[in-house]
Formats: sequence, C-alpha cells, structure tokens
Amino acid sequence: MSNIIELSARRAARALPPQNVAEVEMVPREMRRQLRWQQEPPQTETARNARLRDQRRVAWNAAEARTRYWSARMKLHSAIDSASRWGAFPKGALEEEHDHDGDGWMCLVRCFRSALAKQLLTPAWRSADVAWKRKALAAREHKYTDVTDEQIETAIQQDVEFLTAHPMRRNSAELEQRREFKAAMRQRIRDVAASRDLSDEELKPALTLKHHEIANFTEKHGVNLEWLLEGRGRIFQRDPIAPNMTGAELAAVVRTLPQAQQRNIEAMIDRILRERGL
Repeated sequence: MSNIIELSARRAARALPPQNVAEVEMVPREMRRQLRWQQEPPQTETARNARLRDQRRVAWNAAEARTRYWSARMKLHSAIDSASRWGAFPKGALEEEHDHDGDGWMCLVRCFRSALAKQLLTPAWRSADVAWKRKALAAREHKYTDVTDEQIETAIQQDVEFLTAHPMRRNSAELEQRREFKAAMRQRIRDVAASRDLSDEELKPALTLKHHEIANFTEKHGVNLEWLLEGRGRIFQRDPIAPNMTGAELAAVVRTLPQAQQRNIEAMIDRILRERGL
C-alpha cells in the first residue's frame, strides 16, 4: 500500500470551480419537492409562509456551502504548506512538497472573499441567517470585499421585513390561547371518561385531539360536540341534565342516576368549585 499522502496545496489552488454561481442548479430531490408543492396548494397561512421562505432556502444553502468550501480550502492549503515548510512528514511522504505558494494562497483568499460577499447579500430564509449576517457585519468580516456596510445593513433590513411578514409560528398570545383550549378540552374528555368508567387505554386516542379520534369518541359515547369543544350546552346528546336547570331540578335528576354516576358528578362539581375558589 502506498504511503503517499495525496494533498497538494498547489494543485488545490489551481483546480478551482467556476465562480459564476448566480444560477443554482436544483438537485432532483428539490425539483420533486417543488413539483409536488405546485400540485398541492397550501391550505393554511403557516404553510403559505413556509413555502415563501423555502423559495429562499436553496439559494441561501448554496451560498453558505460556497463560503464554507473556500474556507476549508484555505485551511487545507495552510496545513499542507505548514507541513511542507517544517518537515512534518518524512521526505517524499507528501505527494508534492513545495515552498510557500503565494499565488495559490491569494487565489483561494479571493475566492473566499467573493463567496462571503455573495452570502452576505443573499436573502435569508430564517432568523439564524440574519443573526449570522449581523455577527459578520459586527466583526467586519467583509472588510476586504467590495460589499459596504450600507449594503449589508439594507440586506438585513429586507430580511427582517420579509421574515416578520411571513412568520412560521403564531405569536405567544395565540400559542397560549391554543394551549388553554387543548387543556380544557382534554379535561372535559377526562370528565366524560370518569362518568363512563373508561379505562386509560380507551381514553388515550381521544386525548390526542385528532379530528377522527374526537369524532369516534363523541359518536361512541354520545357526547355533545359543542360542549366538548367549547364547554357549552348539554354534555351528552341525550343528557337528562339541561344547562338551564335550577339547583333543585339538577339534584332531582342526579338522584335518579346510578350510584357510580352520582359519585362522578359530585367529584366533578367539587373540582369545579375548587378551581373557582368556592
């Protein structure tokens, strides 16, 4: 087996890919994805925003990959040059030993700076990309490029406006409201389960709150869907207890129910009173 290490900084500097990268060729997987999306229009605002952001994703990832590529090539060139300069390996271990290759190094530097400048001006598709631009601007990584502070600041401002106009998640108030709705709905499901002596296994599918599981639950146990979703109206579709009953009427109806259901109703009432501090 040959012990030649095939690392050549000189050859690495010469074998440079083309710099004309304005057009990013889409890989087959991305082409299939775009085609599928064209055939399936988004159904929600979040989905529409996701697709608008995704239109920026391929170009950004390509720009980021180019910057990382040239950075890695520079590090490789430096490592090979250092190993050759200081005799880190026995004579002949490197495929091509050489003195400091200034021309090759500067060629890599120019390619890296060009890629960095293009990435700084490439539209961002997520907040992390904007944070990277701000960090690069603060560190003045663009100092030796043709890109100005004003150009980068303008690009960042445009990114922020785009991402703000096309959020991927609901705001905190909406998320909290959604969590409260789900928690209340799950509690009502547990209340029904307690009144019907349902096991945890029987209850588990409904607690996922998936539409078809909720439909199965309400149909199987005769639960009033309006009550389950919003807490209004009768609990059961054929419920002898009406929401506008007086206390005396409610007590009279409860006494006609089986003992197990009476205990469950009493427990539910006690829980509600505790929650309301009564």
